[in-house]
Amino acid sequence: MTKQYYYLCGLPRAGNTLFSSLMNQNPIISATANSPVCAILTSNEDLKNTELYKNYSDEKSLDSISSKIIPNYYSGWKADVIIDRSVWGLPEALHALKKFSPNPVKIIVLVRDIKEILSSFIKFSYSNDTNFIALSGETKDERCQFVMRNNGELHKWLRAVYNLVKNHSESIHIVEYDDLTSNPKKTLDDVYDYLGLDKFEHNFNDIPQLNNNGISYNDDILGGDLHKIKTYIVEKNKYDIYEYLPDNINIYKTECFWK
Repeated sequence: MTKQYYYLCGLPRAGNTLFSSLMNQNPIISATANSPVCAILTSNEDLKNTELYKNYSDEKSLDSISSKIIPNYYSGWKADVIIDRSVWGLPEALHALKKFSPNPVKIIVLVRDIKEILSSFIKFSYSNDTNFIALSGETKDERCQFVMRNNGELHKWLRAVYNLVKNHSESIHIVEYDDLTSNPKKTLDDVYDYLGLDKFEHNFNDIPQLNNNGISYNDDILGGDLHKIKTYIVEKNKYDIYEYLPDNINIYKTECFWK
């Protein structure tokens, strides 16, 4: 079977690791962690803006390299179906993807209430004093400002998902975090239908931590287990999100834009 490539562009703390770990129970599928493939592909395209390229514009040869980036990166992976996670919704990334994806572009978009996302990050920040968010400041407001900063990671993912939802709805399938955690079977069945793949009987009480091609997340560099999931159940953590949000939360742009 020729490898098929699909894409995941989910907001942080919206169940990406859980989703990928579940999909990876299917032996034909590898759903990835945050992948460098998008950065490699867009960097190659960025060469076209350099003086070196403009001085000698060999577009055909450069595009020949770009067309092989995705299949070459995954050539050593055993799975027949790859679901690559990255910020594919950013305009420059989506342009490159639609130009060089080996098969038609289909993107799974995971979303969650933005206040819940912020609360999850801030709650994580209080797990210890050395994680990357705790080091940004002592108060909830300082930490929220850090998470929501312009050109930060969350801001980048929000821009990517916003672009997909508003301008490229024909290429995406939205998965709500609440649906994934409350009815995972139907949610995954809908994903299989969208991708045109045969359904698989997943085990929601024995879920491995995310591992692809023998590689797992090293969250030591983040100062905590940011990507660790429950392995025995699929459920949404229940706590008062406002306990972890600053009193002035309404000054942040936290409206839902995908409905």
